[in-house]
Amino acid sequence: MITFNSEKQVLEYVQKNNIEFISFYLTDIDGRLRNVTIPANNFNAKLVEQGIGFDASNLGFANVASSDMILRPDLNFAFKDPVDNDLSTLYFFSHVFDVKKGKSFSQDLRHIIAKALDTLKQENIADQVMLGIELEFNVLDQLFSTMSNRQISYGVESCEIPSPATGEEVYRLASNHGYFRADPNDHLFDIRNDIVRTLENLNIPVKYHHHEVGSTQAEIEFQFMPVEQAADATVLAKNISHRLAKRSGKVISFLPKLVPGEAGNGMHVHQFLLKNGENIFHDENGLYKLSGLALNYLGGILKHSSSLLAFTNPTTNSYRRLVPGFEAPVKAVFAEGNRSAAIRIPGYVNNPQERRFEFRTIDATCNPYLAYAAMIMAGLDGVRQKIDPTKEGFGPFNTNLYDLPESQLQKIQSFPDSLDSALNHLEADHDYLLFNKVFPQDLIDKWIAAKRKDIDEMRRIPHPWEVARFYDI
Repeated sequence: MITFNSEKQVLEYVQKNNIEFISFYLTDIDGRLRNVTIPANNFNAKLVEQGIGFDASNLGFANVASSDMILRPDLNFAFKDPVDNDLSTLYFFSHVFDVKKGKSFSQDLRHIIAKALDTLKQENIADQVMLGIELEFNVLDQLFSTMSNRQISYGVESCEIPSPATGEEVYRLASNHGYFRADPNDHLFDIRNDIVRTLENLNIPVKYHHHEVGSTQAEIEFQFMPVEQAADATVLAKNISHRLAKRSGKVISFLPKLVPGEAGNGMHVHQFLLKNGENIFHDENGLYKLSGLALNYLGGILKHSSSLLAFTNPTTNSYRRLVPGFEAPVKAVFAEGNRSAAIRIPGYVNNPQERRFEFRTIDATCNPYLAYAAMIMAGLDGVRQKIDPTKEGFGPFNTNLYDLPESQLQKIQSFPDSLDSALNHLEADHDYLLFNKVFPQDLIDKWIAAKRKDIDEMRRIPHPWEVARFYDI
């Protein structure tokens, strides 16, 4: 990553590195990267100061009647194109400004992360939020979908899925037996290396990568990063993965549930808070060596989890993963080393500076700027309200929740089982997001309306299971 102190430094870099184009990134409301590109010789001080006008309504976070916005390059976040080395393109992440007010747009997604962090500081809770992200995804040879009057279907093809139509078995993987598999059964090693190599070249630190449980499933885990950097890194890593897959003739999907009967894709988020450089989640004498503040923080996340899921698990497909039996948590509980818990405290952590917990429910279809900010605000509310997760009935539970009798399970708070339910909870419980004006009310309303539109469109499409199950009644 490159940091510039002035537009003059940018111009010097452009000339020295034979840059032909400069492209400006920003995300739409779903979290996809969008960009606009200029010839490099058009970059000047006026552009940095006045920005580039665009229609923000097409990105989902502005009203059509007042959609004129401007983007300005963030000189602290630039990089040369890491995928197509033959193209001399310099990229900037961007800030969004309101044309009429001349100030940062209240719904600028990157700005919401900054507001959440500023609120933590103003409340004298912490100086920084540190996140460690685990990205899970499928790598496929082909992915296609059909929606017409004649056919509603989707299909996947992969050299790893067992029992191909041709009958050949070329070191394929048995279903759900892929965890940590090695060559020759691991067919995804090279593309994971390509992704990690590219991320490392951008100074996005990777901890490790490996084959995941499902056939075609991979994981890349990042080192801990400040939340602002982690949000940018998440959207950039997904974009780079898609681009490298396309170049390799593959398809990558972060959909939570793509292959029936196999493990779904989550995006586990490890987290802790720093104050004056010290990890304030650590207490040698606390439960699982967590401080009272850490327990309050995770208590806030679990207390608000039903509404929080509208941001952390924001697609209809998200809830096809959140079912018992596939290590995807469905209950609002915490425990040490328990992968059936929504919040897991890693039992192997010995360094007090890395004391943390892992939120396992979230998936990568989220917009990380909104999801990470919402997590912070839920945790912050837990600290402000001194929410005790044990008194609230959130645990700890040190048993596999899937093995508990139904009578016990019914006493434990469940997560919403559909996006529709999560949106209902968000409508009823979102004051914690409005605190200190971090989330604008109109953005929450817009989010709910957009997601309800997704639900309505999906409801109109017959499902293949329905046809197979009921066609002959």
